[in-house]
Amino acid sequence: MAFDRDLQPTAAVRGNLQFTHSGLVTATYFVQPLGYGLRRGSDKFDVKAAHHALVTSLPDGALLLGIQARLNTLDVLTKMVEGVDLDACEDYADEVVASFERMRAIGPRTRIHLLSIPVGAGNTGISGLARVWRGSTTAVDATAISRAELDGYAEKANEILSRIGGDFDPVPVPASLFQWLWEHYLSRGAVGDPVAPARAGALDDATAAVFRSAALDEGARTDGNRRLRPSFVPVIKVVQPDFEYRPSYQAMLTPHSFPYSGMVFPGGSEFLTVLEAMENVTVDWAMRIATRPADQVLKNNELNLRRLGDQMDQRDQEVSFAQNTLAAKAQMLGEYNNHFEVNSGESEISFTTVIAVGGPSREVAMDAVNTLKRRYKRFQVELTAPVGAQVDLWSMFVPGSPPRRAFDDFAHIVPSDMWAGFVPFITSQVGDDSGPVIGVNLLSGNFEPIHFGIMEAALHDFSASFAVTGELGSGKSYFLKLMAVLVHDMGGQFLALDRSQVGEWEHFAGTIDDAVVIDLADPVVSLDPLRLFDPRIAGERALDSILPLLDLSPTSGAGAAGSSLLSVKGMAEHGIRSMLDLYNTVRRLRGAGELGEEYADLAARLGTIVERVPVLFDPDLPPLRLDAAATVVRSHKLALPSAEELTTPHLYQRLPLTKRLGTALYELVGVAAREAFLSDNGRFGLLVGDEAHHFTQTQVGAAVTSDFSRDGRKHLAAIGLASHDPATDFQGAAHNLIPNRFVFRQRDEVLARNSLDWLGVDLEEAPFLLQVLREETAPPVGAGRKVPEERRGEMFMRDALNRIGRGKVLGPARADRAAAITSTPTAARQTVP
Repeated sequence: MAFDRDLQPTAAVRGNLQFTHSGLVTATYFVQPLGYGLRRGSDKFDVKAAHHALVTSLPDGALLLGIQARLNTLDVLTKMVEGVDLDACEDYADEVVASFERMRAIGPRTRIHLLSIPVGAGNTGISGLARVWRGSTTAVDATAISRAELDGYAEKANEILSRIGGDFDPVPVPASLFQWLWEHYLSRGAVGDPVAPARAGALDDATAAVFRSAALDEGARTDGNRRLRPSFVPVIKVVQPDFEYRPSYQAMLTPHSFPYSGMVFPGGSEFLTVLEAMENVTVDWAMRIATRPADQVLKNNELNLRRLGDQMDQRDQEVSFAQNTLAAKAQMLGEYNNHFEVNSGESEISFTTVIAVGGPSREVAMDAVNTLKRRYKRFQVELTAPVGAQVDLWSMFVPGSPPRRAFDDFAHIVPSDMWAGFVPFITSQVGDDSGPVIGVNLLSGNFEPIHFGIMEAALHDFSASFAVTGELGSGKSYFLKLMAVLVHDMGGQFLALDRSQVGEWEHFAGTIDDAVVIDLADPVVSLDPLRLFDPRIAGERALDSILPLLDLSPTSGAGAAGSSLLSVKGMAEHGIRSMLDLYNTVRRLRGAGELGEEYADLAARLGTIVERVPVLFDPDLPPLRLDAAATVVRSHKLALPSAEELTTPHLYQRLPLTKRLGTALYELVGVAAREAFLSDNGRFGLLVGDEAHHFTQTQVGAAVTSDFSRDGRKHLAAIGLASHDPATDFQGAAHNLIPNRFVFRQRDEVLARNSLDWLGVDLEEAPFLLQVLREETAPPVGAGRKVPEERRGEMFMRDALNRIGRGKVLGPARADRAAAITSTPTAARQTVP
């Protein structure tokens, strides 16, 4: 057995600086992985370029780590409540409490990326003592390390980080992370495996005393009865005698060979992504780096070429395959040499990769090892679990570990640009850093919660607006209601336009206190713009609505007459305070003065709608006030034009009056929401529209969408739109300015292509995603063609940082909220005033 004193090199820790028994000093940093997932190839080449700058700037002995760990449920809940006053938002507090058990049941994990770089050598006296009796009583007194020494090591580390650049945003780790890493390694995949540290904390000190003792039994010999017979099972049994945890069984894998013809980037070289989505085990990876500059590589190549020449001369008369083999090696060496001559900025990378698989039993660990070996065959990468080198390879995960023979035995040499194609520091994470949990990440395989900080985004100068697309029954309306109820529970307000015949939003609003439901065909409130808005803007808002409705141009005779009356001066002069006042005024002025004919024309046009639209002309109705927590405007009885009718000029000219009326009222609701929500009232406002083309295809609707998309972040407001076809409905501001995009199941091929293109996916690079969206996203199965409960809510998404991923919407954790947005009434309900 090997004990921790042989494998734990740390003598003392001062902040993120580690002082080892051998005298080495390292600096360790959290690394921010770069967004990858389903982004376009051009973006992935930018990620590769960042990794090239990284590897060519690292000193020999640098250690890259990707550590998989369980997420702390309390950390997830903490992120959910950032920026929310729970005392004032009891509904959201109940949602967070209900989320606790759900997160525990899901058991999400994450991958922590770390970079450890050597920055110098410690006290030689300590180093000499350590060589004599390493790990027994040797210790470095952190308080005895001078400030000048610490500053020198920090300066060296900063110099290296400066060469790397800021793409990976390195953050110094706290001293406690070294202890966490050690305990994670001892319990990898077993019951005692600690949860991931929340985030970078205060820099502090630690000594070797904080590291637990453990025994590493290579071959798990203590499990068998034949103790005198050596075990050839490539597994390590890790036992912690001071704790009652069950042992951890771990296997160390390393690539034995890579494809002879190379690995194509992107898509064929990112071999570390294969490690995700492994069940019942924890899988970590470590990579130790050494670099060699191009001029040294060229000199070595010349020397190797001479040796090959000598060997070929010696075997010139020999009849065997050796001559052909030597010739092939010479050709490969020539190509390798030419690569460095052409690319002056290249360097040679020697790297050793170790993949650690840990589980609660030997059987589980070995099953996972065999699964990984099968997966890697697709990359033409052969994995091996070398017997006798398991503990040495295990030690490579520990920052500051001295070099061991196994590190060199399993090293590979490649040019730096080829190594950069491995892109080890990448992530499939999507969503925001905080906010309510709307679902889990499916692309990463770790089921990390997806946070959508819709109300926090505005405070961080991001647009919180979002758009959704998908076929009927795919989950669009469910998602819209989810976002609406979250906004409400966090203290905001929302207005939703309900086009459904059964009144699903009205049914949903019935579960919310202080909710108002309005039926535009049987109104209990007025949408008269002259009564809704301030007199300084009321006239303009009225003109925007009634001129298209009456088929009038602002510069035509009747249009100009109406514009004159609805100016601030005209309204004051004629006492116009409502749309009915406007109608009575033009009736009085018709036939009189120079504009008599124009007033008569305007009066005739207005006369056709006065009796038909009480929501605009009934003076007894109180004006709409958008101060309720939830407002649902039912428009199911309104005739509305199709997207084709709105975008085709000759069809638009033939629109019947009923559809023009419906469009005008639809726009007025949006304008009213814009005036109410895009004001500094201190309350977040969300406008929800399930018929996106009515907001994006008309001039007024496009202006409303643009204002919410551009200025919502300034006034704590957002717009949420849904559509079947983003190619026609999400144009202009909806396409360019709405960052958060969600795509649910779409089985129609044309619409599926449009949806993925709108999302930002390049189907020429990833054509398989079309099939995934059409057939493998919440697929209906069985005789009834129903979506299984566990598959509902699957979707693609793009977040505010343009990261594209795949996830599953969970819905509210509260049972009553989930029932309210899931159930659909069978008949329209009585409207609530």
